[in-house]
Formats: sequence, structure tokens, C-alpha cells
Amino acid sequence: MMKKLVVDLKHSTKTGKAVSAQKSLPQLLVKLKESVENHSSAPSSNRLQIQEKDKELDKVLAVNDEPKKQSVTTQAQAPSGDEKIKVSTARLDNLVNMVGELVVAQLMVSEEINTTRASEHNICRKIAHQSKIIRDLQQLSMLIRMVPIGGVFQKMARLVRDLSRKSGKEINFTTTGDETELDRTVVDKISDPLVHMLRNAIDHGIEPPEERTKIGKNSKGLIELQAYHEAGNIVIEITDDGKGLNKERILKKAVDKGIVSTEQELSKEEIYKLIFHPGLSTAQKVTSVSGRGVGMDVVKKSVESLHGRIDISSTPGKGCVFTIRMPLTLAIIDGQIISVGNNRYIIPINSIDRSLKPTNEQLSSVQGRGEMAMVQGNLMPIIRLYRLFGVVPDTEDPTESLLVVVEDEGNKCCLLVDELLGQQQVVIKNLGDGLGKVKGVSGGAIMGDGKVSLILDIPNLIELAHKI
Repeated sequence: MMKKLVVDLKHSTKTGKAVSAQKSLPQLLVKLKESVENHSSAPSSNRLQIQEKDKELDKVLAVNDEPKKQSVTTQAQAPSGDEKIKVSTARLDNLVNMVGELVVAQLMVSEEINTTRASEHNICRKIAHQSKIIRDLQQLSMLIRMVPIGGVFQKMARLVRDLSRKSGKEINFTTTGDETELDRTVVDKISDPLVHMLRNAIDHGIEPPEERTKIGKNSKGLIELQAYHEAGNIVIEITDDGKGLNKERILKKAVDKGIVSTEQELSKEEIYKLIFHPGLSTAQKVTSVSGRGVGMDVVKKSVESLHGRIDISSTPGKGCVFTIRMPLTLAIIDGQIISVGNNRYIIPINSIDRSLKPTNEQLSSVQGRGEMAMVQGNLMPIIRLYRLFGVVPDTEDPTESLLVVVEDEGNKCCLLVDELLGQQQVVIKNLGDGLGKVKGVSGGAIMGDGKVSLILDIPNLIELAHKI
């Protein structure tokens, strides 16, 4: 009967028609209720009678089921417009890795041909055509890994519903961008940070109904979860209309813990980011919803492991917004190859604002800030990459080198490089546990000549530049 009801429900949602009534369902429910009530006390003779009646009931149900079974079978045999199959993620990962190796091998062949043959040679044209096919194959292999984030959002909806009941708060939960697609690996790992952030929003952010009514708010709190694409990244925003973050309480807690000193002057954004510090919690009491000893530092580590970051904006009394930005995929990026001395590095294309050859008038030194460059009326710090990575440059004179202006969340800095070599899609490789986390580096890539080039971590470099 349960199977029949599920099949009828599926058919109803597809066709838009009402769910058909099951004539034998009331009889079955009565029988089940009697069975539960009389099973322990019924004598053996009654049990035999019950079994006989059950057999008769089975015959009735079997007769009523036959027409339905035939229609369900017919529906199952009808071909759908977009048929789908299930494939293990391990096989997809192997496919992406093999395509990545194919890209590297093709780059090696292309570089060898271009250095030994004239550019108008017939084989060069064939190699260029092959490069286009492999690039399309690479894009297709990545699209196969893409899945909608809607599945994660549905889990969050159930979580909010359960927690709102547990906390005694009424909450309207809305989602936007459920169809937004991103890498399967990212989808699997983003669920835990979202769970913890929603717990905090419900427990710390949303006020109790009576308190909201007193201050003129709707008694029902609002939490919005939305996802969208922006400049090659996936952006997930968690918005609530609660009381917002308390700057004074966060700062006092940080001073008490010795995280910051009373003499330090911190901006509003810097104070908000203190909640990501291990051991810092503003929860006044431990509840089953939050304040369980799992801090926001765990959330930050989880997001950073996906090469993402979290930003916070809050308005006292009106709520706050947590914004998570992550790359769509962890496997492939478009990069600008640069040279510093004999070494090559890769800058993600999405992070580059412009490049220029500076003049002496644009260069200056600011006390306490180091070297600066004036670009379109804005002073920007300069990072000499050869000092950061300990290599010998072609020249130390900035006017004979190039400045690459990189940007992250409105913050900019200039990277001093020797030469721009070209743009290329590269397959990201982890540096491995042996090297661990290297400052200013997010990974490596194998180039056409078989050598490894480091991929620069732009947010980390900009943060480093503003601390100099």
C-alpha cells in the first residue's frame, strides 16, 4: 500500500491531478489498528482467524492493484526527454584527473612543436585544432562534476524548521538560486559550515517573538539563504533580520581573552572578524542549538580549505549578512603566467585588474607603509615577488619591470614581475602534506615543459601587502 501511495503521489505531481483515493486504505488502517491493540492479548484461535482475514485482504488488494501496476509500468517504459544515470564520484574524479594529464601532455607536445617548427607549418595548425578539442573536453569533464546546490538548501530548510521549534522562535526561511551549480566536492564540504552558521543565526541573531514585537518587528524572524555566480566564483549569502552583531561585546571578549590589546584601534570589519578566532564565543549560555564549544574558527577553516573566504556585514538591530565566496571548481583555473627571474608563477585571471610599466613619478615610499605606486589616483602597496620567494630577478628597478595590479574584495596591491608570458588554463595540484600551507601560494600546476609553477594566493598576498 505504501508503494502504491508513493507511485500515485509521483504521478500526481507530474500530471498536476489530484491523488487518486485508495478504496482499500481505510479497511487496511482499521486492520492495522486492531492488530496493534489485540496482538499481545489475542488467543491463538483469534490469531488464526486474523491470518485468514489477512489472506482475504491480500486478495482484494491484489485485484485492485492490477490496473494501477499496468499504468505504472507503461509510464516507466515511456522514454524521458533527459535521461540520467548514476556514476560514482571516484570515477568522475579519475576522469577529471586523466583529462588534466591529457592537457599537460598536449601542452608539452605543443611547446615542442612551436619551438622546432615555423608557426605556419601544417602540423602547427593541427596542434592548434587539437588544443581546442582538448579544451572543450576539459570544460565538459568539469561540467559533469557540477551539481545544483538545491539539495544542500533543502537540508538547511529542514534544519531551520526543527531548530525553530526547539528554540521556540517563529522563522520564515527562504532560499534563492537553488539551481546554481558548483563542483560536487564543494557541495559535499559546504554543508557543515552552513549548518553551524544557521544555528548561530537562529540562536544568537533572531530574537524571541515577544522581544521582536516590543521593538516593532514582525514576530516571525526571517532567514534568507541565496546562491549565485559572480566572476567565476560561487557566492552564498546567509541573511537574517535579527539583532546583529554586538561590537562592544565581541571586543570586550577579545580583550579579556588577550586576543587584542586595549590600545589597538580596530575597524568595524576587523572587530566582526574576531569571532573567527579559536575559543572566542559571545554565547551567554550553552544551549542545544549553539554555544556547544564549536566556534566559528571551524567554519573559517572549512571554507578556506575550499579556497574560499567569509565576509561579514552587520547593522545593529536590523541583522547581519555572512557572505561565502568560493571557486566554482577546485580543479582548473584560467591563469596569467608571469616570470620572476628564471621562475614562472601563475596569477588567477579573475584577480587581475590591470598591468602597467610604472614611471618614476608613480613610485614613492610612504613612512610605515613601504613602497607604493600611484595608479589612477590611488596609492597601492608594492610586493616584490623576488624577495617573497627568494629568487634572483632580471632587474630590481621597477621602471624596467612590470606592475600587475591584483584585486580582492575592493582591496588592491601591485605585484612586481619581470614579464607577462601569456594566459593558459591550468590544472591545480596540491603541494602535498610535506610542504603544507605556504604563505602566498594556493597550489601548483605542471607546465608544458614538465616543470612546476606555483599558483599565487591573491587574497593572502593582499593581506600581506597591507600589513607591510
